[in-house]
Amino acid sequence: MSHANLFDGRGRGRDATRRAHANHGTDRAAFLRRWSLLMIASFASREVCAVHFGVTFQTACNWFDGLNAPYGHHVDHATRSLARYAEIMRGD
Repeated sequence: MSHANLFDGRGRGRDATRRAHANHGTDRAAFLRRWSLLMIASFASREVCAVHFGVTFQTACNWFDGLNAPYGHHVDHATRSLARYAEIMRGD
């Protein structure tokens, strides 16, 4: 049985969340594009990408397609293990 929500009514609504993240949409889209390019340039297939990062095949597909951003520890792993990380993520 789950516990009662002690903070009921104090969370952000959908509109507040949208306002808080409105200015980050362009940056997020650019990051997703660069991350997708990095995945495509670094791995022969989505399967190889999934094994390299220890994620599901679907996650690798989402990264290749630019649909989802990675968690911080995946980005950290990429900075240490992918030779073209700095070049692609800077946009050179």
